Amino acid sequence: MVLATSELEKIAKTFKNINLDDIRGSSIDLAISEKAKIPKENKTIDLFSEKPNTDELFNEVELAKGYELKPNSFLYSSTVEYIKIPQNMCGIILPRSTFARIGLVLPSSMYANPGYEGHLPLIIHNNSPFNVKIPPYYKVAQLLLLEIKGDSIFYGTQSTQKYHKEHLVKNPEFDDFNIEEVLQKIQSLQND
Repeated sequence: MVLATSELEKIAKTFKNINLDDIRGSSIDLAISEKAKIPKENKTIDLFSEKPNTDELFNEVELAKGYELKPNSFLYSSTVEYIKIPQNMCGIILPRSTFARIGLVLPSSMYANPGYEGHLPLIIHNNSPFNVKIPPYYKVAQLLLLEIKGDSIFYGTQSTQKYHKEHLVKNPEFDDFNIEEVLQKIQSLQND
């Protein structure tokens, strides 16, 4: 079940940097923070490596004067708001309609686990033919909270959690799988 205004207002009181006027119907509008990361050109992410190094893949940019996002490119940032998803809920992050209507999209995989706490990551892709100047504090996304049925594992206690209580825009971390297992599967396919 998607939560509506009266329930969202109760939960939003546990969030930081939230304006209750940003609760609209069944969602909470979220703003982009003042820093973002953009990919460097001509870099390779080696997913065959045990722990790919992502430190050299991105440049950090300040959004204070706006950042001009070119067509078919992306940036990632985080929300100004610090979110605490209750244990019996999960969050879905969607683009605001106006933002989507100019061709800027958030990937469909924007999801927050039960118990997640932190500044939500925002990935913005420019699908339009236009350069779009992105300012900080602009309301780009909306958070829907959904009640879940049954017991969930608290995100902060999971051994694979990497982004719990995230305060800064972090580089991606690829440490939740075993590359040896992947390589063995590839080898067995090649031997068949």
